[in-house]
Amino acid sequence: MRILLLILLGLAGCAGYKTYNQTTTGKVDFRGGIYQKESWQDVLTFKRMSWYHGMTLYYDAMFYHADPASPFSNWFSATEKEYFTKCEKLLVTVTYSADPSKISHVNFREQMKLNGYDDVVITNFASFLRNHPAASDWRTVGYKFMGYCKRAPTRLGTSNLAINFPSFRHLEIKL
Repeated sequence: MRILLLILLGLAGCAGYKTYNQTTTGKVDFRGGIYQKESWQDVLTFKRMSWYHGMTLYYDAMFYHADPASPFSNWFSATEKEYFTKCEKLLVTVTYSADPSKISHVNFREQMKLNGYDDVVITNFASFLRNHPAASDWRTVGYKFMGYCKRAPTRLGTSNLAINFPSFRHLEIKL
């Protein structure tokens, strides 16, 4: 009888765990790269923000502050490299929405605008990133690849990137 009671208490605890919203931050590394005849061992590090309901991932966002001095900048086309001169900061984002009725890419883009970023096309860079061996390790098949250019000062008055979705804790990362 005691064993049954312990099992029921354990199950009730697990069921309670799945009934709240939570957020996490972290990082994702893509090691090494190739462009034509050149290869390198540098690391492309994405900062990561994730939004969960219990154990279900609602939205996932990874951010890379593009650096023109990095060998990974070879992946940008000539047109995309113009963003380095036109933008205060150029971010590459890799985002996933499990249920757009909960948190959508449109909600994310609105949050980026509040931080002073406009979305830009980075098709060439995105195709190199999609084909990187780490992309399959991180299972980025259902993810959307975008660029964001910071042209305007941040409305929030901070250099950090802040994302705030309804009913979730406010998240902030330093880029």
